[in-house]
Amino acid sequence: MQFNSHIFLLLFLPIAVVGVHLLRRAGRPYRQVCLFLSAMSVWFYLAGSPAGILLLGASICFNYRMGRALQTAPSRAKLILSVGANLALLGVLKYTNFALGSLCGLFGTSYTPIPFLVPLGLSFFTFQQIAYLCDCRKGAGGDYTFSEYALYVLFFPTILSGPIAFHSEIIPQLRAAKPGPDWDVLARGLTRVSFGLAKKVLIADVLGNAVSTGFGLAGSLSSPAALLTMLGYTLQLYFDFSGYCDIASGCALMLGVELPVNFNAPYRACSVTEFWKRWHMTLTRFFTRYLYIPLGGSRKGLRRTCVNVVLVFLLSGLWHGAGWTFLLWGGLHGAAMVLERVRRESGRRPLPRPLGWALTFLFVNVAWVFFRADSIGQACALLGDLFTGGLAAPTPTLTGCYLTAEIKAVNQLIGLDQIRLGILAAILLTGGALALSTLPRKTVLGRTDEGFRPTVPALLAAAFLLFWSALSFSGVGSFLYFTF
Repeated sequence: MQFNSHIFLLLFLPIAVVGVHLLRRAGRPYRQVCLFLSAMSVWFYLAGSPAGILLLGASICFNYRMGRALQTAPSRAKLILSVGANLALLGVLKYTNFALGSLCGLFGTSYTPIPFLVPLGLSFFTFQQIAYLCDCRKGAGGDYTFSEYALYVLFFPTILSGPIAFHSEIIPQLRAAKPGPDWDVLARGLTRVSFGLAKKVLIADVLGNAVSTGFGLAGSLSSPAALLTMLGYTLQLYFDFSGYCDIASGCALMLGVELPVNFNAPYRACSVTEFWKRWHMTLTRFFTRYLYIPLGGSRKGLRRTCVNVVLVFLLSGLWHGAGWTFLLWGGLHGAAMVLERVRRESGRRPLPRPLGWALTFLFVNVAWVFFRADSIGQACALLGDLFTGGLAAPTPTLTGCYLTAEIKAVNQLIGLDQIRLGILAAILLTGGALALSTLPRKTVLGRTDEGFRPTVPALLAAAFLLFWSALSFSGVGSFLYFTF
């Protein structure tokens, strides 16, 4: 089931929220609340990945039993076995075709991909369960019932695209939930949902149409068109994924759970190191805690630290997708992080913040081209257009993607021709999205963090965005991180 669908917004979410609070208000046992939320989460998952539910159920049962075994008698062998089984499942389903295809390519033979049925959210729920297993071995796994653990993995706001929340952040909040609804918290949650939907439907999907067109024309674009395409994807990915996380955190809030923050205005970063403290923060946290530190972190000298950093980013790239473009993207970020660390260790002064921001934003944009492209060749073609495409205006094929129904309706009063209108719409939407993406987090989210108090203007704005987004649901695409 998609967050950006009428069935979710008008049926599923109201049933989930009202059902949970009715059960709590009636004093029903906590176990019944867990079972109800688990059943709702299974419904949510079945609507998007029915073939994956059996595999997901088997994964939950296996990891719960292994977690209990690790708590009872911790051992390195059990941890390796359990984590290895999770990684093997992830590897077979996501990377077999990539590995075999690359191997066949080396020998010049053709390869027919195996039609694996990869469950939605596989990468996310696998990492959450690996974190649980590692914590169990350390004695920090928690004394959870099976129904609590199953709900933690199944929890519908996070199961498909995160954020990657730890068991210690979810289950204690469910246990400590109040018997009745907190209306201020419900208002916070609904406001976040409305903001997240607006990010996805009104900004990301419009940019996405233009980005798909631009990448399809890579190699024949003018420089302005290539710049528009590159910048468009940078903004599309941010508004799409951060919009998902806003909706997820809003839904969780309405159920009494505060999810960890996953984005903190990443395009304000003045270094690549700072960027990764602001972008997909829960993934950065996971790799830091469960890979970088066990590898030795920064405790074994500068050379070993640099190797660890590059390894983490190569695996991060591979986690996002099975392809050389993802590995190259991860390698670029790893190399940039190493260069920044070496520069700091040498005692050089930090760059002035305006220069640091400009260089970081340029680097992130270029790296995203490889992340999005179907091949390294397509990425190089687009970047080549950026420098050698000439100064001709973007073609109507590209700018026409920005002509939404709302813009066309407004143009009935203005009367611009379609070509000029498309160029104007592209400039306004891209410029407006860039400005929004560089505002502080609290400004963009309307201060919906802790301490939020609903006001009439805030609720009217949320209702307007919710209504506008719902009217625009037809023709919208799925969230980008569903594929990861």
